[in-house]
Amino acid sequence: MAYSDPAAESVGRRVRRARKRAGITQIELARRIGRAQSWVSGVENDSIPLDSIALINTLSRVLRVHPNELTARPYRGDTPAEDRGHSAIPEIRRHLERYDLDPEWDGEVRALPDLRAATEHVCLLRREARYAELAEALPALLSELQAATHLYPESDRSTAFGLLSTAYQAADSVAYNLGYADLSLIATGRVRWAAERSGDPYHGAIFAYLRIRNLWSSTSWNDALTVLDTACASIEDEYVAGEPEALAVWGGLQLRAAITAARKNDAAEAWSRHRLADEAVTRLGTRQRTNYYELCTNRSNVDIHGVAVAVELGDGPQAVNRGEMVRLPKKLQASRVGYHHLDYARGLLWCGKREAALAELERAEKAAPLLVRNHPMAQQAVRTLLDLERYSYRERIRRLGVRMHIL
Repeated sequence: MAYSDPAAESVGRRVRRARKRAGITQIELARRIGRAQSWVSGVENDSIPLDSIALINTLSRVLRVHPNELTARPYRGDTPAEDRGHSAIPEIRRHLERYDLDPEWDGEVRALPDLRAATEHVCLLRREARYAELAEALPALLSELQAATHLYPESDRSTAFGLLSTAYQAADSVAYNLGYADLSLIATGRVRWAAERSGDPYHGAIFAYLRIRNLWSSTSWNDALTVLDTACASIEDEYVAGEPEALAVWGGLQLRAAITAARKNDAAEAWSRHRLADEAVTRLGTRQRTNYYELCTNRSNVDIHGVAVAVELGDGPQAVNRGEMVRLPKKLQASRVGYHHLDYARGLLWCGKREAALAELERAEKAAPLLVRNHPMAQQAVRTLLDLERYSYRERIRRLGVRMHIL
């Protein structure tokens, strides 16, 4: 797949090129996605923005391209400093590909407590959305953990596999958020492979949680809900019994289901799933302070998912109303904070509150710079604000546009 500089070609031109390559007219494309021909024309001449992930995914499926081809992801930097994170991807890919081969670690493998501490460090980088540092730290850790699964005594190998699964999950986070969808798919499979060997009873449910994003890209909404429901059924006994890990995983799965249903444009299902997640958090009570499986199943995350569901349903006023009520705790992981401010900004933008939207985008970028700069909806929001720029915020939005390589 060829990627272009996102500043070099507009989204509309990429849609037009994909449509012509598919051999269909604007009228036919409009018919297939349930829109008017004038809407397709507006998209192709860039007068109508593609400001919905679900819409981009739908267009991509009809045009038989990956969504990244329309959004021009991944967004590479022009200098070594700007390209940090991306430049580590080939080495991460190499380690993911050789997961079942003999280890290539030449030195002495550290003791289990030291490897546990090193794995916790990459988890910290992941929670703080420090993807450049995380990407650079992962290859060596993956190599050493792989060696540990071969060299540790039998009694410690399951623990080593558990740490390796966690490291693979961090690799998935880097790949997904920087725009490497194919690598994210590989990393998700490695998470499952290692978790199975760790003896973790929730490995299947965690795999389902991660797998859903790849089903989103092909608009396989019903399949995604089926996968999530199957995962919930697999831990239902533990959920009913009130085991905290089960409550947390169940809640995380239901939040994924809520976003899936919203992208399917099924509001009733989306809000029903959101309520189920809320119920799981209520049952967790004070135990929600423990971040089981890095899922962030807590009250704040349920609240910010309420904003996200409204955004995915295209309901700007409800997103704004819910966003006004959200109170983010200081210790909420940075990726969740960044996603929330981005979603809230999109709702504000749809409601014509441009300066407030810019302020939220700036907060999102401050919380999680690489996540936001590499997110297609953040790119689109900045482009929209640049097109509608006002004197009062002109310099701020232009500085943001430069940092995101739009100007």
